[in-house]
Amino acid sequence: MKITGELEHKLKDIYDAYAPIVHGKCLQVLKSPDDAWDITQEVFIKLIKKYDTIENKQALLAWLIRTSTNTSISHLRKKRGFSFDEEIYVQENSSLTQEKRTVNKMILEMLIKPLDPKTKELLVYTYIDGYTQEEISEITGMGQSTIRKYLHRFKKKAQKWKMNHEEFEY
Repeated sequence: MKITGELEHKLKDIYDAYAPIVHGKCLQVLKSPDDAWDITQEVFIKLIKKYDTIENKQALLAWLIRTSTNTSISHLRKKRGFSFDEEIYVQENSSLTQEKRTVNKMILEMLIKPLDPKTKELLVYTYIDGYTQEEISEITGMGQSTIRKYLHRFKKKAQKWKMNHEEFEY
């Protein structure tokens, strides 16, 4: 792809406008400022390579958020394989004891590990990032009813698991 002066100016404007948002999303997932900047740069390199193929330029922010999340998650997987890190998801001032954190981590790993990547992505957007279904729909391009279906299936599996494992205290 040849970058013309006009396209270079557009891409610079996009970077100036959205780099802090992309970096924030990467930092939220990675918890490492250095890694977050590396992945931010990687996301914008992907944007440069794919800019011509992005059909809906109006949804560029959604594309950047989705790409930054997916690239960050891929980076974590490469770095340490997929595992649930409670330090990311449990607040530092949490009143949970270490034993309960360990049990919760094991439970979440059992529930999340066998899930398909799309369900995992929707769970992160919903329960970790706090996006609404409407926002998730914009980010992923999925319909809200499809998102509800994925989340409903997960909730049913989690409830079934809980009923079969009442010996655990949460």
